[in-house]
Amino acid sequence: MNVCLATSDYSQTKPLVNELLTEEGATLLKTFEQNGRQSSAYFIFQDHVQCFVSENKTDRVFYADQKTPLGRVNIVFTNPICPRQNMQALLTEFLNEQTIPTVFVAVDQEVAEALRPLGYYINQTGTESRIPLKSFELYGHKKKQLRHASNYGRRVACEVKELSWDEVDESQVKHLSEAWRKSKGVSTREMQYVTRPPVFNDEWRVRKFYCMQGDKLLAYVFFDPYFEQGKLVGYCANILRGLPEKNCNGAIDYTILEAIKIFKAEGVSELSLGVAPLSNIQQDVNDRRGARWFSQLFYKYGNRLYACKALAYHKSRYRPIETPWYLCTKDVSLFRTYWGLLFGLKVLGGKEL
Repeated sequence: MNVCLATSDYSQTKPLVNELLTEEGATLLKTFEQNGRQSSAYFIFQDHVQCFVSENKTDRVFYADQKTPLGRVNIVFTNPICPRQNMQALLTEFLNEQTIPTVFVAVDQEVAEALRPLGYYINQTGTESRIPLKSFELYGHKKKQLRHASNYGRRVACEVKELSWDEVDESQVKHLSEAWRKSKGVSTREMQYVTRPPVFNDEWRVRKFYCMQGDKLLAYVFFDPYFEQGKLVGYCANILRGLPEKNCNGAIDYTILEAIKIFKAEGVSELSLGVAPLSNIQQDVNDRRGARWFSQLFYKYGNRLYACKALAYHKSRYRPIETPWYLCTKDVSLFRTYWGLLFGLKVLGGKEL
């Protein structure tokens, strides 16, 4: 069964739990807390997302459809929400109901291995970075830059606060976001699906930290939760933005490091820094050579459009555990695949903001 996640129900909301008090919403939240274990699981809560619900009324696949000159494609942009033992059956059920090709992007090895026997090509599409918080420290030469960032508060007399939306200056948050975005290659629109656009409000279980110099906002970081078997596993640092001013260099890392202190004290297991797109692409046993070449070339030459190298370098400073994420394709040309992805994810497109 396919249903649509309407904007008013799931996206730009006040606390999400207040919007999900229906029977369907309660089921989704319960399923999410049991099986939303990928660090990008919370990305399902955004505009234009469709949801396939299995016959058992619990397991779900979230996706979006995108037009291309050669026809539409479905884009599954995060792992399905289901128990591990149900993954292949759910994917088979979902794919049997689709009438157009389905592309899976930014899924992890669990999904890739479930799709392999279904005839899918498996290409690496980047690396996700996770930090085990219990053992995270700032010692060693390789973390010299992070130690410098950890002293940012003392250098510029600022502090990091976790705040609810009614405690922040909305105009400052939106001004900072616009200024930050204008300094990037994708400057006229918010990317979607493989990231989650910022929601300027309170959200269910999302943690939001702000770096303040007096009353001036220097940076903010929004952390999305992910779960397994009803327990919080960790947070994904999804939205990281700072003023593009010289004296604000270090504000984002300082905000992350201060949040890590709080998460460690709470006993949170890990922090995900998200995926570094197209980073460290390696050959898979049944990948598409053209897709691998395109990814490697874009990583090398496409940084004016999207700063893949800078993003990968920033994550590497935390010396995280890196694991590959995947692009999985079947019965669809690479042109149709990449047109759908580049425009669907809004790497390319017209001005919207």
